[in-house]
Amino acid sequence: MTNLYKIILILCFTGLLLSQDSNAAVASEDRTISPTIQIRYDDFINDFSPSSSIGLLLRIDNDRYTGFDVDTSTNETRILVGWKWSMMGISVKEITLDDDSIDHISLYSFGVKYKMLDNMNTTVEYVLSGDSETDDFLRLSIGVEF
Repeated sequence: MTNLYKIILILCFTGLLLSQDSNAAVASEDRTISPTIQIRYDDFINDFSPSSSIGLLLRIDNDRYTGFDVDTSTNETRILVGWKWSMMGISVKEITLDDDSIDHISLYSFGVKYKMLDNMNTTVEYVLSGDSETDDFLRLSIGVEF
């Protein structure tokens, strides 16, 4: 079983354990912590192959938020902060070198986040690489907050 299926299974099981009465509902704008799922297109100008990520967002107030997410296919872990429509991120990505050894590179991103629907958004980011051999790229993401 792949890691993605294990994570989804754990999230579903945890959701069942922590589920409440159906009459007790909290509006999405009143939630402080929101799980997120995104479909990402790294370097979408040159290669339009998707990947996925899961994470958590913590709303500080109506304008500011922070959180983290993990890209499930490229082993990229990112901490992000945002204010209104802008966002910045610091991440570490696992790469495979020519001799089949594994190394880690730092990535720095900044971009804009646009709310399309109540819980759905799209993000465009410029990702700077901390490695001289890895090119900078643009990332397009479509995400859902729960």
